Amino acid sequence: MNPLYLSSVDSTNNWLHRELGRLSDGDAVYTDNQTAGKGRKGHVWENQPGCALYYSVLIRRPLADPSTLPLLSSLAAADAVRELCGAAAEIKWPNDLLLSGKKICGILCESLLEGEKADYISGIGINLRQDRAFFEGKGLPHGGSLFSVTGKACTLEQAAQALHRAMARRLAVFAEGGFPAIAAEYRAACVNIGREVYTDTVRGTAVDVDDAGRLVIRTESGETAVFTGEVTVHGIY
Repeated sequence: MNPLYLSSVDSTNNWLHRELGRLSDGDAVYTDNQTAGKGRKGHVWENQPGCALYYSVLIRRPLADPSTLPLLSSLAAADAVRELCGAAAEIKWPNDLLLSGKKICGILCESLLEGEKADYISGIGINLRQDRAFFEGKGLPHGGSLFSVTGKACTLEQAAQALHRAMARRLAVFAEGGFPAIAAEYRAACVNIGREVYTDTVRGTAVDVDDAGRLVIRTESGETAVFTGEVTVHGIY
């Protein structure tokens, strides 16, 4: 089923929340005008109407490894970017998408628990048409769009369909296989690996993403794996 277009909405994730009772697995919505979108930890996603894709899909099937849905979503977004502009995006663990060192995508996944049953929402925003002046004016020197980075433009409909197809393909494998089923592709795209990284508690070199989706960091005292928290990567921007 094709995703539903909304001319304007507070948040595509919120819309799915509100309409949950009448929706099925794989139902999705999208817009280019999201008035109250948020990223991880409540960060605001800057909106410029008509210039970005905001997409959310409802997942009502069992997932073998739901905690790594954000990593799966970043791979699907990278698939869509490749289809739209022919460029290979990199993933900054866990789910930031970079193109030529500019962040072009934000992802927010949510779980909806009701008794023993769980549903999931994957919300993905991809910057499509903003120019460099937009990001400079917003104080976002590391932000970018498909147009500002590659000079190529696509329509909202093209972007939504590409992402919806990519999510459907990826979920068909991920639902049963979990992160191990996509780990090799994720590692190949992960910009952290081989670089100096640091968190609030550890500093070292990222050497792997393990089969649980954790970033493995080698320090002077050995290796440690992190699954949550902000990770800064030296020299990617």
